[in-house]
Amino acid sequence: MLIIHCRGETSMQPSSAAAEPGGSGTRESPDPRRHPARARGALRAVTTVHAAALFTQAVLAGRFLSGDYDMLTAHAVNANVTVAVGFVQVVVAVLYWRPGRGPGWPAAVSAVLLVAEAGQAVLGYQRTLGVHVPLGVTLITAGLLLLVQVWRLPPPVPVPATPGDAGSASGRVPPPGTSPEASRPTQDAS
Repeated sequence: MLIIHCRGETSMQPSSAAAEPGGSGTRESPDPRRHPARARGALRAVTTVHAAALFTQAVLAGRFLSGDYDMLTAHAVNANVTVAVGFVQVVVAVLYWRPGRGPGWPAAVSAVLLVAEAGQAVLGYQRTLGVHVPLGVTLITAGLLLLVQVWRLPPPVPVPATPGDAGSASGRVPPPGTSPEASRPTQDAS
């Protein structure tokens, strides 16, 4: 048996990781429903990296316009990185939303950003700067606004591991509006 501490609570759970050679002794569940804070943390991390990649695009473009012509190649490479991170952000946002029980708007905004970034890359390679530059400013602004809003998300409520975890000692969940004591079977003294 292994004692796991989570937000000040202590519970006893069996662990197969402790018996494995080289195991850390903790049991990690990949299910984001049981660890919504991890899903939110992953969304925060990827959104931060994505916003940094978007901002880096502006820095690289500015250096190119200042006469450092090698920065155009770096700008093109970072465009591919930005689109790749944007794709990862969409995946993480969907996982935060559906199994993670978070709100769905980060997934929708991330998907719109990804489509706009792909279009932005195409416009850049075609040298359509009249649309490329203002769209770039818009993408950076949207990415930073999304970053701020994602960091302000409240934690979602975790899902119990089994129905018996949230209910009475008999393993059944009491009906809504009743106390757990009212759902326990009574014992006859005779």
